[in-house]
Amino acid sequence: MNNSSFFCNKDCEYFPCHATNDPDSFNCLFCYCPLYTLGEKCGGKFSYTSKGIKNCSSCLLPHSQNAVNYIRSRFAEISALAKVRQSGMMIVCLDLEGVLFPEIWAAFSEACGISELRYTTRDEPDYDKLMKYRIGILKLHGFGLKEIQTVIDRIDPLPGSKEFFDKLRDLVQTVIVSDTFEQFTTPIAKKLGLPTILCNTLKVEESGEITGYQMRCQQSKLATVRAFQAMGYDTIAVGDSYNDLDMIRASKTGFLLNPPDTILSECPDIPAFRNFGDLLNAIKNVLENSA
Repeated sequence: MNNSSFFCNKDCEYFPCHATNDPDSFNCLFCYCPLYTLGEKCGGKFSYTSKGIKNCSSCLLPHSQNAVNYIRSRFAEISALAKVRQSGMMIVCLDLEGVLFPEIWAAFSEACGISELRYTTRDEPDYDKLMKYRIGILKLHGFGLKEIQTVIDRIDPLPGSKEFFDKLRDLVQTVIVSDTFEQFTTPIAKKLGLPTILCNTLKVEESGEITGYQMRCQQSKLATVRAFQAMGYDTIAVGDSYNDLDMIRASKTGFLLNPPDTILSECPDIPAFRNFGDLLNAIKNVLENSA
């Protein structure tokens, strides 16, 4: 019998919207699950599609006879999350290498034994100078794209970064804004749950030789946050290197994560953190105070 905590709508053209062996006990009271907003903490049976979208087709939790009691017990969490998400049109722009993923060129340097390739944007502020130097070293030693991609396939995200990234995406829209290259990011995206990665592209010959690179635009990280701001977003930016400083300072709030001592001493005005937990709490505080 239908009542305030159970409603079975067998006249619905989609009934039952989830496969069940007991349609008489299928509760339609929550046609849209209030728990979805809790992400991986919902308590239900879910999976992810190949595109990283949460798939609840096998979950019967909100359609059980006692669904009301369980969902009511989670209202405080849902309400708290809603408060954060009502903070306005906010988007977080994360650097990739050094924040979520190891420095690719440094890893390749170690793998191939060429110490000159270990230098990154943590060491050299001039990105064009750095890339021309890297391409020259690759040519000198006869290495190309295939060799770098082989090394990338063996690299895992930084410890704790995937968990941090998943929690952050449950709170706020998040994109990765990187000066890496499209040819590097396919395996990285899979390991991080298929995020949006805004990056540049390499110029590669049929032989695999890297002959140059093309930026998405000049000052690509700064241009990205400015574009988001022009669309009505406030931005929070996180990075660790010289090429992140412009987007950090142009954002509503910016943070450094594990920067080198040189940047730490040169940028005392930018809050810096050494672990993902403290960084996540700092971002939460910005979102809550923007409500």
